[in-house]
Amino acid sequence: VDGVIPLFDPILQKKIKKGRGRNKWVIKIDGEEMEYSLDFKMFLLTKVANPLFSPELSAQTTVIDFSVTREGLEDQLLSFVIQ
Repeated sequence: VDGVIPLFDPILQKKIKKGRGRNKWVIKIDGEEMEYSLDFKMFLLTKVANPLFSPELSAQTTVIDFSVTREGLEDQLLSFVIQ
């Protein structure tokens, strides 16, 4: 994986600022300011088996590996049988 498209940079870098009004936040994406919710979450998925992320992207995100291996499944099954 080479990276994420630059359009997402303001989101990943959390370049949010106070907007007009109470508890209003805005973010500038592609030259346009839009409302931003502090509850916003973005999930990025890949089908690449072993993706390589740049150090910058790794620092800006939390990477969770949901891959399943045969060995992992065997360990879980053995643990279940032993209980």
